[in-house]
Order: sequence, then C-alpha cells, then structure tokens
Amino acid sequence: MEFDDLVVGAGAGGAVVAARLSEDADRQVLLVEAGPDYPTLEETPEDLRDPWISLEAHDWGYQAMTGDRPIAYPRGRVMGGSTAVNAAVAARATVEDFDIWVRAGCDEWSYKEVLPYYMKLETEAVGDPAYHGRSGPIWIERPRREEWQPISAGFAEAMSAMGHDVLEDHNEPGRLGVGPCSFNVRGGVRMSVNATYLAAARRRPNLEIRSAVLVDRVVVEGGAAVGVEAVVDGHRELLRARRVTLAAGAVGTPAILQRSGVGPEDLLGGLGIPVVAPLAGVGANLMDHSGGGVAARARPGCQRDESVYFEMFFRDGPRAMALLTLFDPRPLGQFFGDPAGPPVISLTAGTWRPESRGWIRIRSSDPAAAPDIQLQLLTHPGDVALAVEGVHTGLEVLHSPAMKDFVDGIISPEPAVAASDDQIAALARATCSTGYHPAGTARMGGSGDGDAVCDQHGRVRAVARLRVADASLMPVIVTAPTNLTAIMIGERIADWMRSEAD
Repeated sequence: MEFDDLVVGAGAGGAVVAARLSEDADRQVLLVEAGPDYPTLEETPEDLRDPWISLEAHDWGYQAMTGDRPIAYPRGRVMGGSTAVNAAVAARATVEDFDIWVRAGCDEWSYKEVLPYYMKLETEAVGDPAYHGRSGPIWIERPRREEWQPISAGFAEAMSAMGHDVLEDHNEPGRLGVGPCSFNVRGGVRMSVNATYLAAARRRPNLEIRSAVLVDRVVVEGGAAVGVEAVVDGHRELLRARRVTLAAGAVGTPAILQRSGVGPEDLLGGLGIPVVAPLAGVGANLMDHSGGGVAARARPGCQRDESVYFEMFFRDGPRAMALLTLFDPRPLGQFFGDPAGPPVISLTAGTWRPESRGWIRIRSSDPAAAPDIQLQLLTHPGDVALAVEGVHTGLEVLHSPAMKDFVDGIISPEPAVAASDDQIAALARATCSTGYHPAGTARMGGSGDGDAVCDQHGRVRAVARLRVADASLMPVIVTAPTNLTAIMIGERIADWMRSEAD
C-alpha cells in the first residue's frame, strides 16, 4: 500500500504531525516508531506514567562524548518518544528566542506566528486566555502561589532579594524572572503525545500506527522521497508514501538522512554511501543545555510533594536559566556517596543559549549502530563564563536568609573550589552533562544560508517531498526545555502540510 504521508518517529513532532494530518479522512497516514507501543494508559508501564525521567527501560542507549569524557545520552525509544520519558516540564520559549530565529532567515517563526500553535496544543485552566489555550490535547498544570511548597517560596524570595521579578506564569510572553514550573501532567500522570494526540487519533481508519519499525533510510527516486526502507522483525521492508516526514529527533533524524545519502560528502564517501544531496549541515550544529551547578543537603524535616521534582526556575533572557530541584536521595544522593541520606537540593544554572556546538555522524550504514555524538559542552569561553556566574548565583541563593530553614550545608562545590573562578570553570567542564535537549542538527534557514538543511517550512533542500518536523530544525536552541516547542513545531509543520501540495 502507498500512503499519502509517512511519518518517521512518534515523539513530540511526529505524533503531532500524524495526528493532525489524519484529521483529513481522505488522507492515508502511516506513523512508524522504533520502540514499543502502549495504546492505553492502563497498558502503559509505571515508569512512563510517572512524570519523572525514565533513563533505562525505554531508551536508545546512546553514549555521547563531551571533550574526552563519555556520558550517557538518553533518548526515548517508545511511542511518544522523549515526551514519554522526560521530566514533563512544559515551558515555552521566549519572544527573544523567536526573534533570533527570524534573524536566521525564518521570518514565519516569530513569536506572533507561533503563539497560536502554543495555544492550540494546550489546555491550561489557570492561564490568561489571551495567551493560553483551553481545548488543546496537552493538559498543563502549574501551582498557584498559595500552593507553592515552602522551599519553592524560599527560592523565589531569595531571587527577589537579588532584584529579579517573581512570576506566576513563565509561559506568558515577555515575562522574565523566577516562578513555578508548568508541567504536562494531569492527576499525577504524564501527558505525553502518545497519551494525548495519538490517544485521540487511534480509532481513525485512515491512520495506521506501527511500532518496532527501525527505519534505515529514505528512498529517493528522481530527486524525490518515495518512502523508507526499514527493518521489521529482522526483515527489510519498503514502505511507500507520497510524502515522508522525519521526526526521529535531533539524534535520529540526521542519522537517517546520512544513511539516505543526504549529508556531508566526506562522511558519505568514507562509508560508501551514494550521495543523494551533499548537505554539509546534516548532523552539524548540535546544541544542548548544560552548565554548572551547586548542591546542598536539605535540613531534616524539609518536605516536598512526592509528585514534583523540578519546582521553580529562573530565566533572564539571553543568559542563564536555573532550575531548583529538591530530590529524593534515591536519584541524586547516590552521586554524593550517600544513597540513604537526606534529600538533596540541587540548583543548576547554565548556558541556555550556548555558543558551543557539537555534531552527530553515523559510524556505519547499519541502522542498528549508534551514531558518533560529540557534544562539545562548555567549549566556548562565553559558555564557561556563564557556568561560573551560575555557580556563584546558586551559592548566593543557597546561603541566603530565605533558604536558611532548608539548607544544611553545601555539598558541591567545596569551599576551596568555590573561592576560585578557574577552579569552578574546571569543575564545570569536568562534570557538566546533558540537559536532555539536543537540537539543531538539521536546522532550517533562509534561502541564502548554505549550511541550512531545511527551509523554514521544514522541507529538506534538494530532496522533494521530504520534510523534518522535530527539534533538529531549531536554528538556535530555545532558552527553555525543548518539550513544548518541539510539539509546537509539529503543529506548525502539520498546518503547512495540510495546505500545501509537495
């Protein structure tokens, strides 16, 4: 069977595109995902229902390098993609983020243009209706001020004393400062795109959803995509479609493109892959959030809501974002040699619009082989300077009068390290890790941008009927967790696809 649309990857972008395209009953849509499928919440394992990070059970098992140091690089391998395994933080990007996208040649991605799609994706009961949706698939919750936990109120008070605004809603445009996190959670259950967009679309006879399908490459004939070659139950299968949309994430999408012969000529030639389109930007421009951090022991009796991990965050536009986290000792205390000890207060402050850039390159033409992921975190001097500033800010917060009832001593950095910017920088470089937000590896750009892989509608250059609809498209990473923006990208791309004939 030949489909009208074939969507690869059922994460934030792909599930949205498939669900929206299948609203047209005359359009035959196929959505394929490498991981397993759990069609209902009752069938969904507890680690995917719980709104906390699932790092093992539904993961690709990638490893990345930052400098000469390997780190785990978790990505969701399951229906719902990384929306099914992340921390369910639902934070929008800022107006300034999209101003930068416009300057990168993507004038149809201004905040004015994307706001209706942020609103379309959500149901947010307490937000200003001028900026928030009331009937979208993703249920979003955030605590009102009277519901803030004591430690959250303390953090906000400390940041206020340092001259920063205290906010009720980070997702209202133009607001910067400190305030509560919003979450795509309802009644303590994660609202992934599988539990929302796909749950509402599954009964449509024109939408076929297939799991355990490992896509190798896009098949290109006469300069146009005509389907994909995939591995299913150990056998190769050709799945044909009039259009193909890649939404395998900022790691998976460039890998598929490279195996398809779309990418840097030196890489493809070295692996014996025939060149279909010599696009040097495929796999380049890898960005992720990272930075420095501080950690402290919580005083005995310091309480938190067991259903909440990330509680408050601070954002000051083009510089840093800090997330305050009160952890159960099981996930974090073990890293400080005290798995049975008190909860740990962890404040990370880092480079949320990093200058450092990494890359992703396949090692072979085997779709089961993990790609070479080079993060290059904190390799730009400006990023290092912000990480150092972030550590000082974090220490100031934890030493503030507003936090004295919660903090029982600093764990990291040690006093000797904290006294030296050079030592703080060295510690940050030696310990920095992923923010779980890869982006930019098939970025969009204007017509004169030779390094851009896609135009601003997500269409891959030099290959007709092939699109990208995930965080790979971001020309510059947003100053927020990428979860909500990746879903918004799916909505925006799907709207164009429904109105255009490729």
